[in-house]
Amino acid sequence: MFKKRLLKIIAVVFIFSLVCTVSFARGGKDKGKPAEKAPSAETKKDIKGTVKIYKGPFVANEVELYNNIITEFNKEYPNIKVIHEMFDWPTMEAQLTASVAGGTHDVIYFPEGMYPKFCYKGGPLEDLSSYIEDPAWQEERNNILYWEAATAPDGHLGGVPYVWNPQSFLYANLDMLKEAGAPDDWYTSMDKVRDAAIKMTKGDKYGFAFRTGGFAQMSWFDWYSYILRSGADFLNEDFTACGLNKPELVETFQWLADLQNKDKVMPEYGGYTWDGLQGLFQAGKIGILNDETILLNLLKENPPDFEYSCFPAPGNARDVLLVFRGFFAIPETSKNKEAAWEVIKFWSRPEMAVPYINSTFAVYPVLKDYHGIELYPGAEEIHIPLEKNFYELAQGPQFHPQMVEFQNVVQPLFDELMLGKITPQQLIDQACSQINEKLKKCTKNG
Repeated sequence: MFKKRLLKIIAVVFIFSLVCTVSFARGGKDKGKPAEKAPSAETKKDIKGTVKIYKGPFVANEVELYNNIITEFNKEYPNIKVIHEMFDWPTMEAQLTASVAGGTHDVIYFPEGMYPKFCYKGGPLEDLSSYIEDPAWQEERNNILYWEAATAPDGHLGGVPYVWNPQSFLYANLDMLKEAGAPDDWYTSMDKVRDAAIKMTKGDKYGFAFRTGGFAQMSWFDWYSYILRSGADFLNEDFTACGLNKPELVETFQWLADLQNKDKVMPEYGGYTWDGLQGLFQAGKIGILNDETILLNLLKENPPDFEYSCFPAPGNARDVLLVFRGFFAIPETSKNKEAAWEVIKFWSRPEMAVPYINSTFAVYPVLKDYHGIELYPGAEEIHIPLEKNFYELAQGPQFHPQMVEFQNVVQPLFDELMLGKITPQQLIDQACSQINEKLKKCTKNG
């Protein structure tokens, strides 16, 4: 995900009082308001209203890109005024919570890391189940992937999938790897990654790095990815208790801590912002960097003087890749739901989505058929393999309304681990104690 350079801002945490009153047992769904049949050209002119879209920026020229889509939209819907507003990624939790609670927007983009907090039966998002059943929209609906990721365990469909984004994989400086004599399969196991990182570390060059600095630096994307690849998660499969206490996770956490404190193949922990680490990689100072697809855009704009490529990160239990889907939702408080639904449908068309995504150079369409529009023309050698291979490894976060709370529990403990203050088992024990307590309070309040 792209982020504005507001990395010193600390995200303010607002928690809906309704979250803990929600039962996440699988069951039936409350239908949203029935959608009308697809409007004709004449009917489109009759739909009136103002629709405010709220979304974080993927690229610096986000406003220009969205204005282009709005111009095309108004050719078909001349009486719907669309206003595009942006939240900042580092403070999105507070901003999204305020938007939903205040009823200030009609279409809101939720990344998957935030979506479960708001999407549940009886919650603040309109159930779109009946909207997507419109017979005239079935071809478009069936062209969209990830409907299962948009649906809460209780059956509530709060959003329409829009994009997907690999959040944490390995960028490698191929010149540094070759110079160090690393084997071609260096990325296929944690031990081989460690060996390659040690060989590449010398002078002012580091063999390995990942994001640090808390939520504002999106550092949890990296450590949470390693949790998933260890076969663990914040909760167990039935969401009744903490799911972190796995021997494979103890091993993984020890591996990460050793890279920092024993092998010393990483920059000073917390010493660099996300931007700073990307700058070190671009300057040829980091051999292996955990990052997401947005770095591809930066490398395109400022090409380094070395060869690089991308690889899936290995795990000791599972081969998975943390992927966030993004969803367009209509809050219950919107007074322009009909117009908002037309906006979502229009934005989801391949003719609108794919050219916009090509301009971001960072995310992928949730579409089966691009309607003949080439994805990332001129960059097939890196983007197309990523899209194909990473899609097969994709795993999203657990769909639970307290996901953000659990992130906030683990982050400071992970920092203490990496600073050598606690052991992996102490991290897990303390995290599980807090997570289980939060679950008990949620159940009691429910």
